[in-house]
Amino acid sequence: MSVKNKQPSAQRTAKREPTVHAVRHAVELLRCIAQAQPEISISEAARRVGLHKSSVSRLIATLVAEHLVERNPQTDGVRLSFGLVALAAPLLSGTGLPQVARSRITALAERSGETVNLSVWDGAQAISVFQALGTNAITHYAAPGQSNPAHCTASGKLLLAFASPGEIEHILAEPLTRYTENTCTDPAVLARELPQIRSVGRAVNRGEFAIDVGAVAAIVRDMDGRARAAVTVTLPMYRFSPEREADLLAMVEATASEISAQLGYQRGSPVDAFAAGFLPAGL
Repeated sequence: MSVKNKQPSAQRTAKREPTVHAVRHAVELLRCIAQAQPEISISEAARRVGLHKSSVSRLIATLVAEHLVERNPQTDGVRLSFGLVALAAPLLSGTGLPQVARSRITALAERSGETVNLSVWDGAQAISVFQALGTNAITHYAAPGQSNPAHCTASGKLLLAFASPGEIEHILAEPLTRYTENTCTDPAVLARELPQIRSVGRAVNRGEFAIDVGAVAAIVRDMDGRARAAVTVTLPMYRFSPEREADLLAMVEATASEISAQLGYQRGSPVDAFAAGFLPAGL
């Protein structure tokens, strides 16, 4: 009896790669975008990673939807988004955060005696990336990486006020969860509050997320005057008198200004003229 000696196909004999092509391509694309300063066109990105432009466009659309990449609406170029910072928040809390921000946040916690956080916008909420605890016996602890709702926390409302029109529209279109009797669940009311928050660059939470917790936040800007992060002081409501609120607002605004200055921001930047308009937090 003869036995046919079948030759395995190339597909069968080829070693199976322990990777997923789409994931590898997405990582290659992220690296390509990271190396481009300050941004890169989709055509150029496709050329550098060796993929068809249509494939890169689909990958970019997915990365934008996940807030890992963002488009510049003026040029249609792409750049990395702060969603990547939010994703790496637990790691950043250890070593990756710029020392200038860490030292000033720690100093504010010592000076105020309260808990201080630095948060960034991930496209839907505020994400804590660094925290310093105050000296008071009762503190509010939120681990790095923890999210804060956009509609009822000081950092969330502040960063939402500087978010893109599309992000604001999406959040206002969704049901706003009620956490306490003080939570604003009316999108129209929140929509009216955002321009005021944007114009002054600060926000306050008076028991809106947790009934016994209050907070104040101020915006951090980069050298182009664009919103990059929020510095927040959080404390129990029984210590949150009007006088204490005013004192903490002055402190948190001073700290945010110091960090902004270290990032190259100068008051009077051309972007300041748009303070009452939409400025995407990640741009």
